[in-house]
Amino acid sequence: MNTEQKQILLRKKGKKSSSGLADSSDSLLDLLCNVVGVLVLVSSLAGVFAATSAINIQAPMKSETKKQFWTLQASEDGIWDLQPAINRMGTLDRERANQVRQCENLLSPEIEICNSNLNGWEKSEQINGIEMTINHQKGQLKRLNDPLISSDSKDLKSWLNKLMEKLSSEDKAVFVILESSGYEMYREIKKAARANKVPIGWEPWYRGDPINFWGNSGRSMSIQ
Repeated sequence: MNTEQKQILLRKKGKKSSSGLADSSDSLLDLLCNVVGVLVLVSSLAGVFAATSAINIQAPMKSETKKQFWTLQASEDGIWDLQPAINRMGTLDRERANQVRQCENLLSPEIEICNSNLNGWEKSEQINGIEMTINHQKGQLKRLNDPLISSDSKDLKSWLNKLMEKLSSEDKAVFVILESSGYEMYREIKKAARANKVPIGWEPWYRGDPINFWGNSGRSMSIQ
């Protein structure tokens, strides 16, 4: 994990100062693409597996890394690839940040009109079975019903191996949002990661809970 964490989002002030806009111009993409993003585990508890599954998984020791992460979500149904949605979120946030900066360079009364047009800015898209939403306050991901690759797919192992080969060649790590039913799927992910010398981290997650990305709260993504 990079030691210097940039703020994810430009937050618009309710009442504008003389500039009329937020006091920061760092974008979500700066944080996400450099994998110094903070994954806000708003509903994840340390004992999630013990509470919802017969398998009691002890969380391993964690360590920081400067590697970029590729993020997956896993359950007994299969695997969702979150990274394309994360990358798209960053692109949209960069566009949003540019619009905010344009407003900052205007004079009154144009700045008030620009601010008014930006109020309520929000974008939502569906990417690879992931519902992505971003606004001035946060970016949010939520997986939909069908995984990108199902647990019973004959292509599962080859898909995982191809992904890990790619991550290994790019010197990246993999991070898994792990639902209580997905331990067997995680074992397959870990096996492919280890075979390709790709560092791996994971975090327990409640099925159906959204994943929020913020700039100044939550837990850092790490490897085990």
